Amino acid sequence: MKTNHIVLLNGDLTEAGGAERLTFEEARYLEKKGFNTTILTFDFRKEVLFNQAYKLNIHVFDMKYNGMNFVVQSIYRIMALRKQIWDIKPDLIIASNSWDCTYLYFATLFTPFQYATHIHGSIFWFIDDPLKYALIHRKVFHEIRESVAGHQEFIPLRLRINFTRRMIAEFAAIAMYKAVRKAEKVFVLSNQMRWEISRLYDKDAVVLKGGFSLDVLNYRPKQDIKRKLGIENKKMILNVNRLDPRKRVDLLIKAFGKVSDSYDDVVLVIGGTGKDEKKLKVLSAELNLTNKIRFVGHIKEQELWDYYSSCDVMVHPNWAEFAIAPLEALALNKKVVWTTEMEIDETLKGNKYIFPADPTVDDFAIAIEKALNTEIKAKYYLDVYTWDRYCEGIMKELDLLVKG
Repeated sequence: MKTNHIVLLNGDLTEAGGAERLTFEEARYLEKKGFNTTILTFDFRKEVLFNQAYKLNIHVFDMKYNGMNFVVQSIYRIMALRKQIWDIKPDLIIASNSWDCTYLYFATLFTPFQYATHIHGSIFWFIDDPLKYALIHRKVFHEIRESVAGHQEFIPLRLRINFTRRMIAEFAAIAMYKAVRKAEKVFVLSNQMRWEISRLYDKDAVVLKGGFSLDVLNYRPKQDIKRKLGIENKKMILNVNRLDPRKRVDLLIKAFGKVSDSYDDVVLVIGGTGKDEKKLKVLSAELNLTNKIRFVGHIKEQELWDYYSSCDVMVHPNWAEFAIAPLEALALNKKVVWTTEMEIDETLKGNKYIFPADPTVDDFAIAIEKALNTEIKAKYYLDVYTWDRYCEGIMKELDLLVKG
């Protein structure tokens, strides 16, 4: 009996994050279900495997043209991808994002190969992506930009780029439009993203949500993080993030400063590294919070749930409408403060552990203080967000394509 072969394309596997996690969980699930599964990527670093938590079949293209002119690099990527697809002859290809989907569009032209795509974030969720300013999106630009506070905060109304870059962006926007339209299925993580995809590409998307392993639902901490950090008698506010502007850790530090004025027993623990780390430490010093904020750097994968389990409140100020980290904390029945940009679906409606706040210093300070002072006895079992349930949903949508 023929075994189906599915290819997952994630062009950039250099930094561990939610999209990378999703690719690996998808591959692991498919292998468990008996599919031959290959992950294709143009750029790879072993650190992306979450402390070697994944053992998967990953093919890395020998891209000697990485870092060259965008057009030249794209042509070589498409050629390499097309050859590999013909060699594998997969029953289905699943792209990780709209850029990978665009590579697939050209690589599969005049071939029998079908593809689907994930779109975790539209072009409006990436500050430096010039495609949102293309003429093809002019009619919907303001409508989408005004729909989310973070879009207005991070996305300028106009972009100044030279003529050559402008022309490349115009062509790429048209190519991406055609690529997304051609996809057999488009998978997104929220209704906001579904709406943006419909406005940008006139394409309906399937909303499916997944964020953690089933194991987290019955997790028992292996270590006491408060004791490890020497803050046993303190209330621990936790933030785990890549330290860059869109994560709004500066907003959190300022909000924490207001809260700490009224509480002597609170400590903010910030996990993660990034380009803003030095700037955030300077901000902490300027606000005289050095003794109340702990920068613990990169948190190992095997310690992450222990940090979540030990905190009193997790704070997630990110510019995002869906995120894995706060979902994991909620799965452990931990109080979470997040922005009003985050989608609260039917499963999360009425969840008493969620404290939404507008992405402002004052609103976050109020929400953090409220979370600290609220005692909650209810327990919620969030198995609908496990990776297995998510992947089951994906395969149900793709079942006819694979069987065909």
